[in-house]
Amino acid sequence: HHAAHMTFLDGLGSLPQLSTYTKGALQQLKDDAMSKLMDLVPLADRDTLFAYIPSYDSSTSIQFGSFSIPKGAREVVKHAFNLQAPTTQDNAMRVVRACQVSKPILLEGSPGVGKTSLVTALANISGHELCRINLSDQTDLIDLFGSDLPVEGGGPGEFTWKDAEFLKALQEGHWVLLDEMNLAPQAVLEGLNAVLDHRGTVYIPELGRSFVRHPNFRIFAAQNPLHQGGGRKGLPKSFVNRFTKVYVEELSPSDLLI
Repeated sequence: HHAAHMTFLDGLGSLPQLSTYTKGALQQLKDDAMSKLMDLVPLADRDTLFAYIPSYDSSTSIQFGSFSIPKGAREVVKHAFNLQAPTTQDNAMRVVRACQVSKPILLEGSPGVGKTSLVTALANISGHELCRINLSDQTDLIDLFGSDLPVEGGGPGEFTWKDAEFLKALQEGHWVLLDEMNLAPQAVLEGLNAVLDHRGTVYIPELGRSFVRHPNFRIFAAQNPLHQGGGRKGLPKSFVNRFTKVYVEELSPSDLLI
């Protein structure tokens, strides 16, 4: 059931063909899908899906309900993000569930729904360094990987390679959040392909070498829906398939009263 949720239901709201659905219609579609799933794989009760709480070693991982995230090298940082609201807890659980596999995670939701704040809070709670990179139609690969720059105090025409933040994070095992993913130009998407799939490498022609991602390196991407905000384009299906998709739900009135 968890696998079906993570693969199909968690990203249902991000499908372009459902963009015209109202919140109620989308919820009805999810309920129908859940009923079908219960027919295919019966459970005594839907609530039993989250009733089993395994025991994790608190010295090596941070637990969120039925799932956990391995602890990072940093000390846990206090955060102001409130995880008490039911919708926020559900959003956090679905992101943590997606973290159980090594695929990158694509979060989609309306502007201001808390996509960036949620990833930042999870990084702080689990002790991971988070590198946030804002993408736009002007972003180039050198902004992610690096470039040759003049040597400080060096002679005329003396250059040296300087890693950009993405390449540093890849080597050091940090988390990366690529914000506004559907604003990135095609060249950036193609440059990220080898990092996102099973290869997990970045080839730098200027250096003539490849960089292999650190085992703890993880990529999150966030974007607003295609119809919200100008200049956005639909990501290629082959590119989106490299991600686990999670649709971040908006807070309800009852959440705001907590």
